Amino acid sequence: MMFRYATRVVIVLAATAALAQSAPRVTAPTANPSAAVPGGSEVMQRTGYPMRKSVAGKQSRSVPAMDSLRQRVQDMETRLSQMHRALKQMQDTAAKSKAKDPIAKANLAMWELTVGTFDEEFQELKVAMVARQDMEARRAALYKQADARAEAEAQAARAAQAAKLGAGAPTPAASAQFEAAQPAPAQPPPSANK
Repeated sequence: MMFRYATRVVIVLAATAALAQSAPRVTAPTANPSAAVPGGSEVMQRTGYPMRKSVAGKQSRSVPAMDSLRQRVQDMETRLSQMHRALKQMQDTAAKSKAKDPIAKANLAMWELTVGTFDEEFQELKVAMVARQDMEARRAALYKQADARAEAEAQAARAAQAAKLGAGAPTPAASAQFEAAQPAPAQPPPSANK
């Protein structure tokens, strides 16, 4: 009976590990489906940057992904603590019985190995989460910096365009000189009927 229980636990643990390692698919619904590019990224609605990916769209997709990763870490930590408690109970039971049963020893060794493996995976997942958070923070900072630089360039271009148009527009003095230089309209010839 103990062997059946151990087999069931190993199967559950293996399934849990397999699910914990698979990446969840997080899809963010687009606010405007007509603005979606076939690749699935949202397009900014600003003029001048029609094909630029939206920073807000990127952040809205990264937030659920980070929340999902944090949730996975918390779930794995809870399961791991339950496994440690079960392993401690098994070790206490084995120490109290002091039986030389090879199946009980093998079962205990299997549990210790399994829990040790999951401890290592949990530490790797925590390191990956911290690295992902750091990468997301850096990416967001780079996007903000690029947006600020693009906005500054756009303002400089608008100022240059306004200066260019201002230099080409006629001033009142130039308009008066232009009208004075124009020949007077020709008078119609006197009519012969007089």
